[in-house]
Amino acid sequence: MRPLACIPLGLLALLPFVAPAQLPLSHVPAPATQAFTLIEALSADPDYLSLLKLVQRAKLVPTLNRLNGSTFFAPTNDAISRHADSNPLWKYALDENAPELTDNLHLRLRQELFYHLFNYTLSVLPTEQTPQQYKTLLYPRDYTEPPTRAPPPFPPWMPIPNGTLGTEPQRLRLSYRDDAVWAGVDAFGNRGAKVVKDRVETSNGLLIGLDDVLEMPPDLATVISRHPKLSYFSKILTPELTAFLNSTSTLTVFLPEDDAWQAMQPWERLYLESGFASDDLLQILNLHTVIPNEVKWSDSFTDQAVNFTTIHGRKLEIVPVEENKIKVSEAELVEPDVYASNGVLHTVSSLLIPPGALRHTPEKYLLGLNCTEFVSLIHSVNLTHLINDPDAQYTILAPRDDVLKLFGHHELPHRGSEELKRVLQYHFLPGKWAPKKLQDGMLVESALEEPGLDGRQVMTIEVTDEGKKKDDSKAIRFAGAGVMGEHADIDNTVIYFVSRPLVPPGDVMETALPELELSTFIAGIFSTNLAEVLKSTPRATLLMPPNGAFKRIGLLVSNHLLASSSKADFERVIRHHALFGVEYADPLVSGSQRTFGTLEGSDLHVERRGTNRTVYFTPSGGWAEMQAELHSRNMLTQTGVIHEVSDILIPRSVHLTVGKLSKAAKATTMTTMVIKAGFGWVLNGTAPPEGSPWSEVGMKTMGWTLLCPTDDAFKQVNLTDLYANEERLQAIVAQHLIPTPNPSPSEGQTPGKSVRAAAVIDALVNNRPLPLDDSATYATLQSMGSAYGDVLVRVLDGDEGTVLGIKGARGRDGAQDWARVLSWGRSTTGDGSGGVVQIDRLLVPYAPTWYEEYGGPVAVGVGGVMLILLFFLGVRWVWRRDTTEATYEPSDAALAEETQRTSTTTESVKSFVSGGVGGVAAVLVGHPFDLTKTRLQTAAPGTYTGAIDVVKKAVAHDGVKGLYRGVVPPLVGVTPIFALSFWAYDMSKALILSLTPQRTSKELSIPELATAGFLSAIPTTLVTAPVERAKVLLQVQGQTPGGPQYKGVFDVVRHLYREGGVRSVFRGSVATVARDGPGSAAYFAAYEVTKKMLTPVGASPSDLNLGAVIVAGGTAGIAMWSIAIPPDVLKSRIQSAPTGTYSGFLDCARKTIAADGVAALWRGLGPAMARAFPANAATFVSDFLARYITMSSSSTSGYVPHKITTTKGRCLSASQVAKDPSAFEEWSSFQNCEQASLAPDVPPSIEPHTSVVFKLDGHLPSVWLAGKVCFPEFLKFLAAAQESSPELFSDVPHDAERRGILRDLQNIFTAWESACRMRDSSRKWSEADYASGVYGGTESSTQARAQCTISLPYPVSRHRITPDAVRILNGKTAKPDGALFIPSRLLAPALCKGAQSPYNVLHRRSREKKHTSDEASSDASFRCQSTICAKLPDASVFEIASAFWEDKKPSQDELAVAYRQNRMATTAALRQLHALGVHAPVFGLVWAEGSVRAHADWWVVTEAGGESVLICSAPYASLSQTDRRRSSAFHQWNLAEPADIIEVYLLIRNLDRWTAGMFRDTVVADITTLAQRVEAKQTDVVSWVRKGDVAASGARERAPPVLATPAPLVKVTVEVAVETADPAPAKRKGKKRKHAPRTSMGSTH
Repeated sequence: MRPLACIPLGLLALLPFVAPAQLPLSHVPAPATQAFTLIEALSADPDYLSLLKLVQRAKLVPTLNRLNGSTFFAPTNDAISRHADSNPLWKYALDENAPELTDNLHLRLRQELFYHLFNYTLSVLPTEQTPQQYKTLLYPRDYTEPPTRAPPPFPPWMPIPNGTLGTEPQRLRLSYRDDAVWAGVDAFGNRGAKVVKDRVETSNGLLIGLDDVLEMPPDLATVISRHPKLSYFSKILTPELTAFLNSTSTLTVFLPEDDAWQAMQPWERLYLESGFASDDLLQILNLHTVIPNEVKWSDSFTDQAVNFTTIHGRKLEIVPVEENKIKVSEAELVEPDVYASNGVLHTVSSLLIPPGALRHTPEKYLLGLNCTEFVSLIHSVNLTHLINDPDAQYTILAPRDDVLKLFGHHELPHRGSEELKRVLQYHFLPGKWAPKKLQDGMLVESALEEPGLDGRQVMTIEVTDEGKKKDDSKAIRFAGAGVMGEHADIDNTVIYFVSRPLVPPGDVMETALPELELSTFIAGIFSTNLAEVLKSTPRATLLMPPNGAFKRIGLLVSNHLLASSSKADFERVIRHHALFGVEYADPLVSGSQRTFGTLEGSDLHVERRGTNRTVYFTPSGGWAEMQAELHSRNMLTQTGVIHEVSDILIPRSVHLTVGKLSKAAKATTMTTMVIKAGFGWVLNGTAPPEGSPWSEVGMKTMGWTLLCPTDDAFKQVNLTDLYANEERLQAIVAQHLIPTPNPSPSEGQTPGKSVRAAAVIDALVNNRPLPLDDSATYATLQSMGSAYGDVLVRVLDGDEGTVLGIKGARGRDGAQDWARVLSWGRSTTGDGSGGVVQIDRLLVPYAPTWYEEYGGPVAVGVGGVMLILLFFLGVRWVWRRDTTEATYEPSDAALAEETQRTSTTTESVKSFVSGGVGGVAAVLVGHPFDLTKTRLQTAAPGTYTGAIDVVKKAVAHDGVKGLYRGVVPPLVGVTPIFALSFWAYDMSKALILSLTPQRTSKELSIPELATAGFLSAIPTTLVTAPVERAKVLLQVQGQTPGGPQYKGVFDVVRHLYREGGVRSVFRGSVATVARDGPGSAAYFAAYEVTKKMLTPVGASPSDLNLGAVIVAGGTAGIAMWSIAIPPDVLKSRIQSAPTGTYSGFLDCARKTIAADGVAALWRGLGPAMARAFPANAATFVSDFLARYITMSSSSTSGYVPHKITTTKGRCLSASQVAKDPSAFEEWSSFQNCEQASLAPDVPPSIEPHTSVVFKLDGHLPSVWLAGKVCFPEFLKFLAAAQESSPELFSDVPHDAERRGILRDLQNIFTAWESACRMRDSSRKWSEADYASGVYGGTESSTQARAQCTISLPYPVSRHRITPDAVRILNGKTAKPDGALFIPSRLLAPALCKGAQSPYNVLHRRSREKKHTSDEASSDASFRCQSTICAKLPDASVFEIASAFWEDKKPSQDELAVAYRQNRMATTAALRQLHALGVHAPVFGLVWAEGSVRAHADWWVVTEAGGESVLICSAPYASLSQTDRRRSSAFHQWNLAEPADIIEVYLLIRNLDRWTAGMFRDTVVADITTLAQRVEAKQTDVVSWVRKGDVAASGARERAPPVLATPAPLVKVTVEVAVETADPAPAKRKGKKRKHAPRTSMGSTH
């Protein structure tokens, strides 16, 4: 019976009136409404009708009535309705027409309702958000199991206290938030169901209405899947783990949140996610799960430390560490008590996995990294031991599944096959090979055992660095397969993911066949049936030459070896290339073994040359120079390795005779002629027969080279007549036989003099029987009886090839005496000298007529003598005519005009004669330089190492007279050449004057002088070209062996005329004009300009002394060669090259650049420049003296030469002033410099700066001396420093700053060791060696500049400037060895950014004041003041220097010189600081004589109002010297002492940090203040630029004003558009220069 059926209908009608009002439940208990029981209370409230119905369906009415003191959280009808939409059980139970629930569903509904019941009455509801836990009447149990038939231990329908939580009921939390009470909240008081109705107190309990149903906690697996911070663990749960979590009772699980799993390696997470990690996942869960005997709620360990034992067996230590915080072993408890039906879940911050708990095998790695198919293949061939041993170290080359799928199974051997096993073993490398261990070209052993190697197969590694610093940036290839993505370094295993499966090396032929460059040698192996032999030979190394080697060894040798009749020879050659043993490239290069046995039975010798140990193989036979270079390339095979070598190696068992090579040349006719002529022994490679003429003339040991025409060359020859004429037959054969001496020196011959020296024959290039170089000449047997027996070689342009001809043959009969070279081959007989050169034409002996032989040279000689005689007769006639006419006394204008014309002619003749005298002097002085230049220009690359090498070889070959080889042609032609040159120059100047009659000045401008010089080169070329042609040929004679040999000038002329007539003599004329035209323009222009520069004001260039003329002449020569060297190179090559080499000037330029690069156009520049000054100085001195003598001898004509006067010296440079103490003293006095002392003299504003910089003690921690942070040698270094200077060390901590000092000191220690070794040795050293070590070892935050040119300041003293002082004060710049500047990045933001920045304010004010001259811009003027550098900055910035240093080589008094030079630089910097109103010092360091000194300089105003500025310099003195008060003695650091060099480092470090810090702040503050005062018009800024030089007091030149204001800086640069020299005083126009106002920027502070 239903409970409601017993209630009268009248009472039910009254229920709405007696039901309590649904008022919000406040945290203050409301007045209770009395009722009888909970059932009656539910019945009385219509909001609980749905709940009452569910209670009835669950048969819980007796249970509720039986309870005495309970709390029922009753969801309202609306809450139940919403819940029923998602809960089919509740929806089914609420259906009136539904049948009774089955037992299991009945039980489940009862459990869900029990979760709303407490077995006690809550006296007070929560009043704060902190949750409070309460036990419910729910004892969860598995309702899917069938109900038990045993009688219940309690009254019917009462909950049984035993279930999946053991004897404990499920718990429920209550919390107060948002002015309401919430039930079913989490551990943080969030979520849950809100109490929406007033509580109703009944006789047996309390009824509380909720707006939602309290869901019974599900099983642990469901709880985990729903928890927002356990998503990763939920992701990796396997079905087995889910079943365990669902079916196991009383579980307590401490699970890490998602972030905790990031502590695992990425590959570990991939492995856990792979689906193959069920065992490890179970172990992880067991490590986090307490043994299931009872549920461990948080209240069991909140107040005290406890230990729980996990299923795995590990102890979990639960320790409360502070309020609301609990440590679970090494993790922290995050969220406690996440309720579940079969246990409780606690979340922790990190994994509870002890080290080593999970042992990962390589198989697990591979499975987790998507290599499952690869693992499957390994299992198929039973290689699982390679992936299941975690202790074994392997590098695995694994293709991923997608790679294997791409290649497909058909490209791999069958599963389970032995071939597949070989392939898979090749993917494993013993040991861990991280990327940083792998190097390009290295070989690494694999796990593959090869029977043919008697060991493991190796693998080639290719590594390409992509330009990044990390090792992971390397591109790595294993056996040609690239690596995809990042590698995995896991425990004892490194895994690389390769782009394809690796294939082990095959046999020898399988490996070599794909190499097309080796196809000829491979074909020879197959043709000789050696393929199977090489395949089956174990542990062999095969050397394979490329196809080009067969061409390089000579086509005739190749034809012989590849011929079918010569298989035996080729088989021996192949076997000679097979070595016993496996010799990889690295052992061959770095090893020491020099002999290797071959399959042929003989040995190969190895030679390692050069610093890179290039390997060369030398055969047992062949010829002396035969060798092959090893190309480091390992082509691996099953039985060894293949190497490529550059050339073929001939064993001693193969004999290549002239006869065999002639047969290969298919020259049967020539072979027959040789035999019929009695030279058959040449074909066999034997000595001439005893008693023959050839044995008697010493040809027994000769080799022979046969010029062998092809059979087609005899088509036009009557062989019958030729064979009948034995004498002619022998002459023709003799013309084709060239005796070739042995490479080794013969008896009585000096080594190195052999014609066949190694320097002549390059075996690695061509292996020719003769070096067929251009212009090479060889004597034949015919040369013994004929002057025309020699054979000349000509190399044609492009691909035209090489031709041979009879030397000297010309004319119609000689037209057919040239033959083209087709091929060649070198014989191995006669010690490898000689061979066969195949030609396409027969060389017929040549015999010229007498007039062809002697007519040309005789005519040229006679003509040359007559021209010289006529030249000197003309000179004598003009000279006499001039002397006679000079005695006349003209009395009228016409006569005067005639006299003037005659005088002009006389001057022309004198120019002619004096130029000739100068030319002779130039030849005598400059010819050795010219010979050196010409040989460098014409020699083949590599002939000489430089100009000194040319001189050494010339003197060694010919003695000192060899330097004057070829001097006769220029000496003979020098008079007409130089005479014509100077005469043409004077005439060209006169021509220019005549073409410009309207000119106002008779002086020519620079362009006009250059034009005159260019014109003077045109007539000179008529003499220069043939003289240069003969000179060049004589100079290069003897440079290359085998070239033409001339006996003298006439022999050269005879040869040139016979070769090509007059055109050959004048070859190179265009190139001569191209050289001498621009060269002469620069020559004479530079000469005139230099003379003008050297001429004092008011004097004439003719008054220059001899020294000035030498300078002008030398400068003119340098100017000429600086632009004339490229055309001179082309001229030398054109004139020395054989006929037909170049078609013209442009063709020579094109071929020279194509062959040797643009740099070849500047060969010989060094000797030319070295020659320029002495030779041309001699020219002008001689010309000067000749003119002087001729002018003196012509005094009857009224000419009186000017007196040669001397001028005073030029102004001194900064270094010269520093070297002269008196000059520096005078310079200092004009700069108001004064010596001071740091202790009493330093101003208060400067003292903080010097204290910071010179604070050297207490920087180093004493803990360093304990040796924990230092290596032994460095510790000794520190200990030595501490012993001599203990104040360096203190108790400062070893913090980050000290670690930086330690790193710097380790670099200083290295530099100190190196410099000490250098100083103790005989090797030259300088202070720069110390300075570079100290400066280079310091981390810098400033801007250091080396060799920075700075501008020196004007003098400020008002003393009278004497002429001697002008020389000292006019030095414009100084160049200290180093300077420290404030970086622009530290100054620009504060001083230069924005329109109102201090820079722009001062700049703008300087423009308004217009204190610059009319020619110079104010912008340039202020930029001069913003920097002390000679070069102005590109941007609007300040360049402020803080320190300078000088380093000098060891010599006497260099410390003082360096100090004075440093003072000049610091003075310039201080004058800039004074001008900008900056009160800060500038420091200086002096390095010399193995020591260092320091000084501090500053400026002070000595008069009120800033009328005078004083520059003070104080040396840094030691402590003992400080008490001397006014002493200027320096403290001197000895760089050989550890303590001293450490102090120098600390000083430099202080300077660096002071510059970027305190000094920078002072500069910014003071310049900003100055700009503010200028903007407020409280003071003015005056910008200056230099206008002219400082002049002596009272001189006419404009001098700068004497400054009593902040000093301007000297600025004479290209960027500043100002004059550097004033014009003559008479031409000065315009306004007078205004003097600067007598105010001081420094006084504003």
